[in-house]
Amino acid sequence: MPDGSGLQNQLHVINSGLKAQNAGVAIQLRGSSLCLSAILPSKIDGRDPHQQRVRIKLKATKEGIARAHKLAIKLASEKASNTFNWKDWELEKQGLTIRAKRSNNSVEKWVKRFKQNWWNNRDIRTTAQQTQAERTWNRINWEFRRIENQQATLTIKLLVAIAETTEAGSKSRAEFCKQAKALAKFADLRGIKELEAVTTKYKPKVRALPDEETLFELAKTLRYEDPFGWCFAALVTYGCRVSEVYSLKPDKDGTAQVLGIKQKGEPPQPRTALALPRAYVESLDLYNVSKPIEIESAEDYNSLKVKQVTDRFAKWIKKHCGHMNLQGKDLRHSWAIRSILESDIGDVLAAKSMGHAIGIHQKTYSAAIDKRDMAKAAKRLERN
Repeated sequence: MPDGSGLQNQLHVINSGLKAQNAGVAIQLRGSSLCLSAILPSKIDGRDPHQQRVRIKLKATKEGIARAHKLAIKLASEKASNTFNWKDWELEKQGLTIRAKRSNNSVEKWVKRFKQNWWNNRDIRTTAQQTQAERTWNRINWEFRRIENQQATLTIKLLVAIAETTEAGSKSRAEFCKQAKALAKFADLRGIKELEAVTTKYKPKVRALPDEETLFELAKTLRYEDPFGWCFAALVTYGCRVSEVYSLKPDKDGTAQVLGIKQKGEPPQPRTALALPRAYVESLDLYNVSKPIEIESAEDYNSLKVKQVTDRFAKWIKKHCGHMNLQGKDLRHSWAIRSILESDIGDVLAAKSMGHAIGIHQKTYSAAIDKRDMAKAAKRLERN
């Protein structure tokens, strides 16, 4: 078998993913061929279900393992919906295609089918890709869980009714409609235009941010409140994202090294962030680092763990700053406004410090930039 270690690793990753999904199916290597293993109904009448192999006409190659992964998910789906039939899988033994069966049209059943199809289309080769895929699916499934009656028949009218329970123009409405439309297309429902009619574009609300003095005093007050006091103060000072602060390392020159957000298929990339103002670093004792988790390098980055800690941070802020309706992202936005209105570092450098493109920076903070530029223009006119 060519590239045996690579194929073994591919099998290990896929089987680990199947186990994490509680699929109840594994892919096994038998010589140079592949088979599926699962607890299945006995071929002998009167005997209880037991662990058995399903023969599939696939060789142990990269392409064969990918095809076997799809068949494993198909088998898991049939087991879950009690539609497994040995006769159907005899076709696969002969190298023919097995047609998916449909049971009823409940939301629960369609979401299960959608989930299996979604995983079928993922090209997962590493543990990191598996973790990222699980996070993505959890976000999708969160929207489907808005439908409380999972036994209800899946219809466009049902999806429209759920969409209308969310606020028009909100992120909740936009995200639900996006996933509901994907589910409706998968189920081949008629009348998708009715769902599109209630779909509204997400319009972020302009949040009221505390002034610089209030924010600094709050950072001083919370600085030694475990486990996130240091993180809070560092976010106020450096303006990075909450998910990035666990890797932030202050330097003596007023900068800090930080790992950016993880891009698809790429590890987090390092960048330099600026303290604004620099005096905050010593005033808030930021050289005395204290974090709930420490990320030393891109190899240490675990997106699932970072998400869990960030969720805890959100609850911590709500506990300590609930009276101000403050969120972690507000600290980043406050830094950006401060960099525009109260410093001379320039938009390009500010954007680099924050870790986004200059175009995004100018679009996001256009109102503050306009205010600054108008003030500068007014001063020039005054001199003339």
